[in-house]
Amino acid sequence: QSISWSSSDTSVATVSSDGTVTAVANGTTTVTASAVDGSGKNGSCNVVVKIPSENAQIIELAGGDSIEIGPTKASLPNFTDFSNITFDIQNSNNIVNVSGFSSNKVSASVCIRGVRVGSVVIIAKHNGTILQRYTVNVTSNWGEYLAYESWRHSIEKQIWTNDISSKGKMDAAKNYIQTHFTHKDGAPAAWYAYTGTVADCITASEFMGGFAADAGLKIQYGSTLSGQYYDYLVNASSAGGHTFTRIFINNSWEIYDANPPHA
Repeated sequence: QSISWSSSDTSVATVSSDGTVTAVANGTTTVTASAVDGSGKNGSCNVVVKIPSENAQIIELAGGDSIEIGPTKASLPNFTDFSNITFDIQNSNNIVNVSGFSSNKVSASVCIRGVRVGSVVIIAKHNGTILQRYTVNVTSNWGEYLAYESWRHSIEKQIWTNDISSKGKMDAAKNYIQTHFTHKDGAPAAWYAYTGTVADCITASEFMGGFAADAGLKIQYGSTLSGQYYDYLVNASSAGGHTFTRIFINNSWEIYDANPPHA
């Protein structure tokens, strides 16, 4: 029998479709399970979240600045399993860009860059247990990136119609990149390159990543040298070789290599 889960205060704790509760901040919320068979049956319980003050941090970050956030051996001296730490990032308004994750024997971190004014909550967890909670307050807008976002949206209005399919959107985005830019090794990042006429495979992949995100599609970045795909562009480009993208469309991955032609 199917069950619908809900939390009365998602700023305190959220609940997934399978009933997994994730703490967010100190407070009390009511978690309710409701049958969806029309019987009207339901049950609820109060969930109290208490995060120790020493495990909660507030961080201020200017727009355009980057920072690595996460627990270390210094903050958790008795902890040993850093490689299995996960991060829950509540970033629904794209306040920050996430550029990747890393871990070693003495730390685990997520790298973020401030995009627009607002607050983001990042929770470091191990096997579902909260280790540390970070509130990141972005204090200013990253002007260059927001201008790039606006440019991208203006291009989408030109090349996407109301009835165009997801594949059609990505085909149009790839075609735009390859007809409006020429290849140049060492081209700048997308938020600078869009004002010019040159891009390399990394820049083109970054363009495609932005268009895919705007279309609500999942994207991964590939490296011809490693033969692997990554969730973050920085990992693929660091792996070496040619960088390209694949996009999940209609329940399957499709390769999109938008690298523009050489002059």
